[in-house]
Amino acid sequence: MAQLEAFAADRPPPKRLCEACQTLLDSLEDKKIPCTVPGCTRSALLTKQEQLVAQGQNPPEPPKPGAVTLTGIMCDPCADVERRIKDREVNCGINGCSRKWIWKADDQIVAFAAGKPNEPPRRMCDACRASFGKLADREIRCRTSGCKNTWTWSRFDQLDACAADKAPPKAPSQMCKSCFDLWSTLKDVERPCRRSSCKGTWLDKRGAQLARAARGKTGDPYPHLCPDCEKDLGDLEDREIACRTEHCPGTFTWSREQQLAAGVRPKLKDDRPAEGPTAALAEGAQDAAPTAALAAEPAEAQPVAAEGAAAPAEAAPEPGKGKKNKRKRRREVQPPERRCAACAEFLANRKTQEIPCGQCGTPIFWPPESQLQTHLGNWAAPGMCGACKLVQVQAAREVARELLRHPHPQVASQESSLAEGSPSEPPAGH
Repeated sequence: MAQLEAFAADRPPPKRLCEACQTLLDSLEDKKIPCTVPGCTRSALLTKQEQLVAQGQNPPEPPKPGAVTLTGIMCDPCADVERRIKDREVNCGINGCSRKWIWKADDQIVAFAAGKPNEPPRRMCDACRASFGKLADREIRCRTSGCKNTWTWSRFDQLDACAADKAPPKAPSQMCKSCFDLWSTLKDVERPCRRSSCKGTWLDKRGAQLARAARGKTGDPYPHLCPDCEKDLGDLEDREIACRTEHCPGTFTWSREQQLAAGVRPKLKDDRPAEGPTAALAEGAQDAAPTAALAAEPAEAQPVAAEGAAAPAEAAPEPGKGKKNKRKRRREVQPPERRCAACAEFLANRKTQEIPCGQCGTPIFWPPESQLQTHLGNWAAPGMCGACKLVQVQAAREVARELLRHPHPQVASQESSLAEGSPSEPPAGH
């Protein structure tokens, strides 16, 4: 009758269990078991039929290539994702690398079970892993000058700095925690210029303050020049000044720092003399005019005339302006009077010498300055005192008078011999 009813209704034969399997099915109950995916907190419902089928089922077939290889019962969300995911090729995480690595389906479903977005993690390809796989946290010295503390450069930050097919990166320059905390509390401070006559200021930056604090220096810093003085110092140049010793060809160096301290200002480009034939003619005319004026007028009248000529020029206003031209001439700082290194070295240990007179034996005091002139070849060493030299001069004058009164060849020869006695000796008072 059952077959006849199925034939009349055009139904296939029913699927039923044998008596043994039916008895086993009746003894089973539905169970909740945890999902087999690692990290998944959900549960899967294992029905009686699934339990009965699992007992008599043959060993599972091997998974398809590129699919999930996890075995066991999964929850419904994981089972739905497991049917749709496959291995993926992902770009290498190293900067500049065009190679790829495989994101396995098993790792994808584990990330899904943990609630992570469907974004691949940053990883390296096999070649980059061989190069940078041994990175580890490193202790790097603090960038603050004088600080001996260190900061930790993590392997993840090192990985960010890696570049494909290149050597491992160099450590960046950073501060340790203590220096950074101190640096955050500091501020730039304006301090007066080192030059006493200058009213400008220079900026003491907090980085320099931090470096001094790291060395244990808590006082004021070494004074510096303001930016304007620094610019003037850069425009100035060392100058060679003639030695103050008379007839000495040597020079000494007037450094630019000394010039700036003395108040010397660098010359502007507009103040420099013009070049070319026009400038030469102008200079010649300027030199010729004062010379002619000095020759034509008496010496006493020259200052008066100059003042009288300057007064109308200053009083005359410029065309188109109602005010007087109050242009002030800048005072030019004169270089100091010093001796060169050779003269200073010569006079360092020299003392006044006593030389006996060649005629009377009276001591002649020979000071170091006169010795220097003798050393330079300008004077001769004294050999006669002032009294003997005066007697000699008076005798020569008497001979000259007698010669004028009674010319005689023998007297003339005596006068010439006396006149050629010591022409290169220094004056009697030296």
